[in-house]
Amino acid sequence: MTRPRTLAGFIGLFLVLGMCAHAAEKVTWIPISDAILRIDDRAPKQWNLYRAGKRSDPLLLLLGSRALVFYVRNQAAYEISPTQLEHKGKDLLWRETEKPEKPLATSEWSTRDIGSALRIRMKLASEGRVVDIQIPQIPDLRRGIY
Repeated sequence: MTRPRTLAGFIGLFLVLGMCAHAAEKVTWIPISDAILRIDDRAPKQWNLYRAGKRSDPLLLLLGSRALVFYVRNQAAYEISPTQLEHKGKDLLWRETEKPEKPLATSEWSTRDIGSALRIRMKLASEGRVVDIQIPQIPDLRRGIY
């Protein structure tokens, strides 16, 4: 009698783990409303910046009809098709398994905490364009610097 219960328990555990893994592969992109973007020291006309949940890595940049995913810690950028993004209200959903195998050629990565913002700069080497992103952050008032 204990064997069928044990077997049913294992099957249930594998089903739950499988559903969690399936849900975990989707990234929910939340818009960053106060960000600043400059490309070659000019502000683009049409763009949106998103972060994955509360983290600022990775970032999704929608630039006109183009979608770029930036992995800041790994210093890698990928171009994805905007059709891979699923709209859910103001948020976007994307399966990270659909990420291209090869990243875009980038150089001159720089990530700096400039007080009221996190500044990320990189150069898209194949295009020669410099992307400058500033994401506002809440100052740490415990340090007494601000």
